[in-house]
Amino acid sequence: MKKEFSTFSGTVPALYDQYMGPLFFEPYAADIASRLKENNVHKVLEIACGTGRATNHIRKAIPASADLIATDLNPGMLAVAKETLKETNIEFRIADAQALPFVDESFDLIVCQFGLMFVPDKPTAFREAFRVLKKGGRLLFNTWDRIENNPLSGTVKDIVATFFAPGNSPDFYKVPFSMHNEQELKRLMEDAGFTNITIDLVTKEGVTPTAADGAKGLVLGTPAFMEISATDPSAPEKIVAIAEKEIARLYGDNPCKSELNAWVCEGWK
Repeated sequence: MKKEFSTFSGTVPALYDQYMGPLFFEPYAADIASRLKENNVHKVLEIACGTGRATNHIRKAIPASADLIATDLNPGMLAVAKETLKETNIEFRIADAQALPFVDESFDLIVCQFGLMFVPDKPTAFREAFRVLKKGGRLLFNTWDRIENNPLSGTVKDIVATFFAPGNSPDFYKVPFSMHNEQELKRLMEDAGFTNITIDLVTKEGVTPTAADGAKGLVLGTPAFMEISATDPSAPEKIVAIAEKEIARLYGDNPCKSELNAWVCEGWK
């Protein structure tokens, strides 16, 4: 994927949080936080925190005395998270999951919601997480299942593809659903050194007030917006209008509901 089309910048981060957040990320943010039962954690790291959807839930789930450092490589996404959660006890830092700026054995717990799919060198990212975890520490993360099992996203991807020549549709729609192989997930964790690994397929229902919100999120709130606009500045508006009608037909309107599927994974050091 071209770098300029994989960056969450400009208006994208705010629209991503406004439209994508409630529909796709809030259900799994609550789920991942519900798995944080540790009372003895003192220092927690979140990797690829994005606009802070999971960060907010993590902060509430861990002890008030625990330090939470939320990191992301993208300044635009981090800016939204900082503003949204500015009154909470969270340290935000720009950091690359492939080269975490922390000493060995710094954290009791590492959490990552829907971020590892975007990391180019995944084995290195898993080794880095293992390195900065304390002995006995836990890595908890999730990734989307295949796009066929996340139908609303697939619907919009197919609509967008009709605006491009065959084989030239935006790469972005492939990336979030690129880590859906259970055996691959297990191998990445095992190769990094993790043990006591569990991998569960978790089904949720995504709900958004209107079909228009779903269309806007998947067209205007992702880096695909840049790629679509580069071909025709008027295309995003046209695609949103078409997608809104198709989403309403397939998933309803006022509210709009769609099945979501993701893998929730954990491993211990």
